[in-house]
Amino acid sequence: MEDNSFSLAGLKVTAMVYATVSSVVEHVRKTGHLPKKINAGGLHIAMRVLMEQRGRDPVLNEKEQMVLEAILRDRRLPGGGVVFVDPDPNQEQSSDTKDK
Repeated sequence: MEDNSFSLAGLKVTAMVYATVSSVVEHVRKTGHLPKKINAGGLHIAMRVLMEQRGRDPVLNEKEQMVLEAILRDRRLPGGGVVFVDPDPNQEQSSDTKDK
């Protein structure tokens, strides 16, 4: 199953993670676009730590916001992206999924 739809919260976490790579930030700052490729080595660890610290829907700093804008502009995720497969625990279940 492939679903290429990403939530805004997932894209924000992706931007937050990408912004931990200084070469990505510098490339976006110079060109306004994401690099062709982002080496994902270790980014899954950064994602876990950042989500533990800042949650599923973080407020982005200036660098992270710049990266998010590049993601939205380019419409691609060269280093992969964050997809939430479980519902947000802070969000109330809809009536059709309760009691299942």
